[in-house]
Amino acid sequence: MTTRPMTEAERIIELEDELAAARRTIDVLIARLERTGTAPPAQSELFDAAVRLGNVLEERTREVEDARAEFRALRANLDQIVRQRTRALAESEIQLRTMNGELVRQGKIKAEFISIAAHELRTPLTSIVGYLDLFQEGRFGELPPLIGRPLSSVRRNAHRLKRLVDDMLDVSRIEQGRMPLRREPVNLGEVVTDVVTELEPMARARELHVATRIGEVESIDADRDKLHQIAVNLVTNAIRYTPEQGDITIEVDEAPSERYAGGGWARLRVRDNGVGIAEEDRPRIFDPFLHLHPAKHHTSALPDSAGLGLFIAKGLVDAHGGLITVDSQPGEGTEFTVLLPFKSHQRRDTEPPER
Repeated sequence: MTTRPMTEAERIIELEDELAAARRTIDVLIARLERTGTAPPAQSELFDAAVRLGNVLEERTREVEDARAEFRALRANLDQIVRQRTRALAESEIQLRTMNGELVRQGKIKAEFISIAAHELRTPLTSIVGYLDLFQEGRFGELPPLIGRPLSSVRRNAHRLKRLVDDMLDVSRIEQGRMPLRREPVNLGEVVTDVVTELEPMARARELHVATRIGEVESIDADRDKLHQIAVNLVTNAIRYTPEQGDITIEVDEAPSERYAGGGWARLRVRDNGVGIAEEDRPRIFDPFLHLHPAKHHTSALPDSAGLGLFIAKGLVDAHGGLITVDSQPGEGTEFTVLLPFKSHQRRDTEPPER
């Protein structure tokens, strides 16, 4: 059995007990010698023992004093260390508060700059894109043969730039918690069907096989345009990271109540067999301006080349009181799941369902 080593305080108490016992023994021996007044052999032995005890007493006294001095020094040193650590912690707390305040200030400045810049860019871009569309449609007469191709390129890039500006405005609104919603009864299946039709040429250009399974679900109380944007961002993300001739599956149904607590959820799932997402990267997948994969996996020819699509999708889902999750394995593919409450099961200010 292992014994616990004694502390300095316990050692001092033990030495004091030994000194007290030694003093009592010496007092007894001295009293005996004073009564006899002689020193026969037995009493001489007692006297020698008393001398030895006296030496022990003197040695123990020194040890006690040394131990007490060491204890006082340790306590003073400990007090000094505690005071130093307390001051250091207080200074660190002040620095952290200062840094946090500066980060908050910088974040507000960034959000304000993005909002102002996007608004300032949006007005002239809307005019530019509008006139380019009119030129492309022949509203100003037939274009010379050599102008058609360059004009198409300019128009395509102008539309890309306008999408980026619109995304920046959405990011600003989401970060400031000011995303407006025009709610109405919306059929999620119809919205997703429109999105698949809209993005079919993009998928066909990469020889992707897109399968849809649209079930019958009741209407949800939502902003139709924002739901359209959520679906576009998720499907575009799947197209971007699925290799040519890959598979994408898009499903809409009612989430099973036995799997999702409480029930009353419309569910959208977008699954691909693309490059997948590493486990350590999944917590950051909804961060803005994020590209988790090397440049070979994405191109500026597709929407969301700035890495804002998933951040915006999550912000819009959250604004509707819904939930978005990701399940992925590197090299096997990724599945995004969106849950949106039916109109009769609005879940405002509540915890999301458990999967």
